Amino acid sequence: MRGKRKYWATLLIWVVAAAVLSAVAPGARDFFVPNENSGLPADEMSIVATEKINEYFPSEQEGVPAIVVAENEEGLTDAQITDFAEAIGGLENDFDQVTSIPAQALLGERDAFLSEDGTVFFAPVNVPGLEGSELKALLDEMKETVAAEAGAGMDIYWTGPAGISADAVELFSRADVVLLLSTVAIILVLLLIIYRSPLLALIPLVGASIVYAVVDRVVGLGADAGWYVTESQSNSIMLVLLFAVVTDYSLLVFSRFREELRTHEDSAGAMDAAVRAVREPIFFSGSTIFLGVLTLFFTLYESYRNFAPVFAIAAAVMLIAGLTLIPALFAIAGRRAFWPKIPSYGEQAHDKKTIWARVAEKVSGRPVAFLVPVLALMVLASINTVNYKESFDLIKSFPEDLSSREGFEVLGSAFGEGELAPGTVLVVSDKEITHQEAGALAERIGEEPGIAGTSFQGIPVSEDGHAARVTVTFADNPYSSKALDVANRLRDQGKEIAQDAGIDAAEFHLAGQSAIHADLRDINNRDTLLVMVSVALLIMLMLAFQTRSFIAPLYLIGTLLLSYAAALGLSLFLFKLIFGLDEISYRIPLYTFVFLIALGVDYSIMLIARIREEKTRHELHEAVKLGLEKTGGVISSAGLILAATFLVLATMPIYELKLFGIMMALGILLDTFVIRPLLIPSIILLLGKRSGI
Repeated sequence: MRGKRKYWATLLIWVVAAAVLSAVAPGARDFFVPNENSGLPADEMSIVATEKINEYFPSEQEGVPAIVVAENEEGLTDAQITDFAEAIGGLENDFDQVTSIPAQALLGERDAFLSEDGTVFFAPVNVPGLEGSELKALLDEMKETVAAEAGAGMDIYWTGPAGISADAVELFSRADVVLLLSTVAIILVLLLIIYRSPLLALIPLVGASIVYAVVDRVVGLGADAGWYVTESQSNSIMLVLLFAVVTDYSLLVFSRFREELRTHEDSAGAMDAAVRAVREPIFFSGSTIFLGVLTLFFTLYESYRNFAPVFAIAAAVMLIAGLTLIPALFAIAGRRAFWPKIPSYGEQAHDKKTIWARVAEKVSGRPVAFLVPVLALMVLASINTVNYKESFDLIKSFPEDLSSREGFEVLGSAFGEGELAPGTVLVVSDKEITHQEAGALAERIGEEPGIAGTSFQGIPVSEDGHAARVTVTFADNPYSSKALDVANRLRDQGKEIAQDAGIDAAEFHLAGQSAIHADLRDINNRDTLLVMVSVALLIMLMLAFQTRSFIAPLYLIGTLLLSYAAALGLSLFLFKLIFGLDEISYRIPLYTFVFLIALGVDYSIMLIARIREEKTRHELHEAVKLGLEKTGGVISSAGLILAATFLVLATMPIYELKLFGIMMALGILLDTFVIRPLLIPSIILLLGKRSGI
């Protein structure tokens, strides 16, 4: 009983810590905020352009544009257009800091806002630069006001940058509870199916719940102190990762605990022996996840940086829990954790060969026969990565029935997609600019390929006369690669364009969503390369410490990189086949790389650790065979559960999370059932003593 006391004390410490933190500390969700400057550094060209516009045109209200769209497929009547215009014009009086075009101006220029077939009418509204839930709450009130005052017979949609941001907040707020319940349910069901032990199914979930309570509040404390900010998306992925990894650690501890119970009379002694055996793989596993996510601290894009503290805290707490809390829960449960099939002291292992014993025998007997076809198939799948195209269009991730997406599609069909988010050109000159020169500038910009038109919204020339402003509408979707290319070309040739209009330009700036995403594309390319190289090098160092070898880390990280490339290539094929997608979000490859490499290496670490242990008693060939056989069940179970929990993200209403979950699940299954049991053992056996094991 003395041995169990330390495990009871360990559990008490965790429970008290979770209870105290839950009582006194704020949660992570209390600090969800969107990125400042769209997540870009303050010195990026698009951000500087916005500041310059505010400097030369300071009298105008700063804020975020929303576009309100009214549609009647049978044709809008004059009365409907008038009521809608008056409802929009009145928003400025009903809501502080909201600016809208007066009804008289909307009606006076109705041809500019009414589609040719008379079915769609739109109006721009500028809302204050609120963030997150505050912006959503304001738009909800404005929607109710316009719906009540505009009358019946019209469908009204709210889109544009403000509408998109508000809908994104709503989607993530809907997803959190569903995600938590779905994750818990899928883990519980799979554990019951695989192990048929009710208590074993509950222990990992109890442990994960305690760990999540601690992580959530520790993250909240850091955010409250102003050390970092948190985002809905990072919290959602962290939740899935935490429950999955804690379950993985639980299965690893459980597997070794069951072995030790056959040679120890008391459960505390068995757990002591089990912890000594699993602490190395758990330590290196948790460390690789921790170091992998730390690389995100060095990115320029704020969304990537915001992931780093949340996941670093989660990884550190999970590592500690894997070595303390999880063993404590199993030790306290003792042999009852395995009910109805309770292992007895002195019980011999079954002579009947398991499926993994057969696999181990086949692979160890003919390593070349497995190595060649597996490598060929993985390389073939990897080739499809040449078809990767990145998307910066967040609205394509939204459900089709969401207001901002419906409004965008209606507006794009009636006027052209460029109306969703026009850009703003600002030309600054040492000489005074006349209104005639500003008009010539607008006309000249309109001649550029990819520009659908130009206009003036507000005063075209600044009060001091040294700056001219032109509104630019892109011919394509302002978030598309074509529009981003046009934005870059416009900035590169800006001074020459101004010169053609008779303006000696000292500065040429382009603001707006296309300019922002053009900068984001460049930053994302830089960050992706930096993170991928850093993660690969850090994990190689961790593997070198574990194996004490120079050769082993090379082929281990090589197989992981091949697995990632194959998962990406196969995913692109499936997304095209199933969803008809030619592009995926620019963030998915980076997120998948970080988590797939960090998690995938876990199974290699578990396998290598067991092979090294067996090698102390057997020659290499037998050690590889026994290592694969004894880890096969636990790793395959863990991999299935990990893949299934990430597949929970596929149920989310946001395509970015949906595709990320599918790609992660596919990559984990490749690591679990191809890389770890077939490819790595074959390489070790073929290299022999040179394998570094």
